[in-house]
Amino acid sequence: KMSEAGAGDGRNNWPAIESNPEVLTNFIQAIGAPPTVAFHDVFGLDPELLAMIPQPVHAIILLHPGGEHQPRSREDVQEDSGIFFLWQSPALGNACGSIAAIHSVVNSVAGKEIKPNSPLALYLTNAKGKHPEERGVALQEDQPIRTLHSASAMQGQTDGNIDQASVSNHFICFVHSNGKLWELDGLKPKPVDHGPSSPDSLAAD
Repeated sequence: KMSEAGAGDGRNNWPAIESNPEVLTNFIQAIGAPPTVAFHDVFGLDPELLAMIPQPVHAIILLHPGGEHQPRSREDVQEDSGIFFLWQSPALGNACGSIAAIHSVVNSVAGKEIKPNSPLALYLTNAKGKHPEERGVALQEDQPIRTLHSASAMQGQTDGNIDQASVSNHFICFVHSNGKLWELDGLKPKPVDHGPSSPDSLAAD
């Protein structure tokens, strides 16, 4: 199992996290998500395989080949979506797994249950009202979350023993929020609205 894609000088500071539900669950709970939040493998898109996923489903993290920074400007972002979104800069290296996990939790119902004074709660307080670019800078400078991210990168089958510069896959997330399915990719300018959805239908949507 390979993992996150990124680019730039931040790869060693933000190494790749393995595409592993246990690793992602450990990370998101360590930074402040409630203990009821957990990630699970999706073995396929056939209805019988989707039925194996514990319900309800509030978000899906997808690992796919590639992951290129898209041209974007500060004016690209529409803040009226109600979605918490941050940009992944080159300085965040291979942090896209952690970014996808943060996007998933903060924008789902679990976002209302984040532990007070946890690293994630403190980060969100710092990032409140800021532009996605500034939120990315705030994450880049967040030592507690970076330390927990790096510890997570040492977990799983790879034990962090990969060439960070060779990582070629990228994590994004799809999350249900306010009756819609949103695609959140830190390399894109803004969230992508994919239309109506619900926790009961998200996996199939």
